[in-house]
Amino acid sequence: MVSSNQVAEHVRSVHAIISRPQRPSGHELVARSWLRCFHELGLDPAAEDAPPPLAPQAWRERGDKLGEVMDSAVPEMQTLHRQLDDPNSALVLADAEGVIVSIVRHPGFAREASLRGLVEGARWSEDIQGTNGIGTVLAERHSLVISREEHFFARHTDMVCAAAPIYDGVGEVAAVLAVCSLAPGGARALRALVERSARVIEHRAFRARHATDYIIRFHAHAGRVLTAVDGMLALTPEGEVIEANHTAFELLSPEGEALLGREVTEFFGQSLPELLSRTFRSGFHPLTLSMPQHQTWHLLAQQPARNRAQAGTRGTDSASAAQALAELDLGDLRMAGNVHSAMRILDRDIPLLISGETGTGKEVFARAFHASSQRARGPFVAINCASLPEALIESELFGYKQGAFTGANRDGRRGKVLQADGGTLFLDEIGDMPLQLQARLLRVLEERKVTPLGGENAVPVDLQLVCATHRDLRAMVREGSFREDLYYRLRGMEVTLPALRDRTDRRALIERCLTEESAGRHPPIRLGQAAMQVLDRFRWPGNIRQMRYVLRTLVALCDGPEITLRDMPPELMDAPEPMPLAAPAAHPADPAGAEPVHAAPSNLNPLQSAERDALLSELRRHRWNIAGLARELGVSRNTVYRKMKRLDIDTDTQAGDGY
Repeated sequence: MVSSNQVAEHVRSVHAIISRPQRPSGHELVARSWLRCFHELGLDPAAEDAPPPLAPQAWRERGDKLGEVMDSAVPEMQTLHRQLDDPNSALVLADAEGVIVSIVRHPGFAREASLRGLVEGARWSEDIQGTNGIGTVLAERHSLVISREEHFFARHTDMVCAAAPIYDGVGEVAAVLAVCSLAPGGARALRALVERSARVIEHRAFRARHATDYIIRFHAHAGRVLTAVDGMLALTPEGEVIEANHTAFELLSPEGEALLGREVTEFFGQSLPELLSRTFRSGFHPLTLSMPQHQTWHLLAQQPARNRAQAGTRGTDSASAAQALAELDLGDLRMAGNVHSAMRILDRDIPLLISGETGTGKEVFARAFHASSQRARGPFVAINCASLPEALIESELFGYKQGAFTGANRDGRRGKVLQADGGTLFLDEIGDMPLQLQARLLRVLEERKVTPLGGENAVPVDLQLVCATHRDLRAMVREGSFREDLYYRLRGMEVTLPALRDRTDRRALIERCLTEESAGRHPPIRLGQAAMQVLDRFRWPGNIRQMRYVLRTLVALCDGPEITLRDMPPELMDAPEPMPLAAPAAHPADPAGAEPVHAAPSNLNPLQSAERDALLSELRRHRWNIAGLARELGVSRNTVYRKMKRLDIDTDTQAGDGY
């Protein structure tokens, strides 16, 4: 904490700055804030106390009002917290009045954070906390760093605070994301990280809020389209601007002109149906539009991500042709990038390679790619290279002539490659294809001809190739178990499907799967809020496939219209979460994917050991979010911390869990 001598020195510095007619160069923002605090707000830089935080019910209601911003911020804050790996920092989300509504911090930093007022419900506007990251961002409306002595109050001068605004769709600051740290240095890097995360949150929230609206994504630089820094407009079916993100306001309304309610034609010279149609015809490459005022825009027009069955009448027929692929985009940025990449190679004779863990939906993605292409009326032929005996793969793929080998069908057989003529051939688990067959497949891809076993004449074939694997083909190439020339031939475009536990659109995906699994039920089955929280928090080691089976069982066993906690299977309620993908450095000997074992201290009796195991299980289920666990149990966070201390659960235990 700050000593009395440091307080006195800081007070002298504040008075010296605010009394000067000329401000020090490079400190205009801080001096401007200090003047506001001293003259307009009447604050004393030596003041020691701040008002108590709001009651839990009050700050939770504020968090609820943030809606999609809150939903989008929570997973991004967890990701940024792990990336920072700073035990002496707190990552906070505050609303437009500076009230902290969510906080992520290392358990060992809880006391220090509390002493500094970094708790839910605390107000960090300038009129309460003086010059600080959160409050000054709200006043200045742009990202900044307030470092140590730049704070107005002396009690905050041992902290560095990097903060960035999160804008709503009408140009106002909806929330502030900030990192407050006691660690020295790194202010510039902190600011860059917070700015990036704030833009990610803003984008996710905007897209979630407008999932049923048309979206225009654009920028003056082609490489920035479909990134977290592009401009986005939400439009009515008639092309009227409903909302815009902050970048769109900066690009289209730099002088503060009215933006909302105007027609998209005013900005890009073409109507919404024209932009949708041109986007489709371009293969979902960004359009380049040269405007009369010598302004060039790079632009993509997107149909609604949801309710596409009804959207067909609102746009052009050609614009809805890629519907199957587009429906896979439910708000996760990585999936949105995968969908966009796949759309760009539709009908361009470029092979698609889909990688990802087992159960992430690789075949679903492949079928959507086929259904969105001009080959949709042709066959979709799938073969799993890992499920067939090695001796049968060649005949299954390439077929055989009559009498080609003992036991062959007397009429011969067309192989999967020829069956896919005019359509799509999907080779699942391509990494399990034997080396000798890889050479034959490469030749077929190069010559576009197939010679069946026992045959002499090659048969021309026209197909789209899509492959999938859960294995690391690059590593297999290095090991010599997969041909390098085939790998580069298959990898025309590669997309990696994220694991379900890492997706930010889990809730939308759960809702969609539930709708599909409960089709035909009257009334339709819905998920209770508590049940949804359990499904959303579970780590899903089996990914989407496991989730679908669980939902199918829940629907079958549900007697009423709503699935509740009582319907949840024990493994979801009680089982500890699986390990994250990256094994923690503190446990290098642990087998990959194994659940970390934290032996109970020898000084605990059997009853205490059982209690410790139960608390550990709950902490893992909440991903060590103490506030969330306390809310569910109906106790204070201090109660949870006291119990953790009594049962010898410390921060080393959390680190072993990879959080």
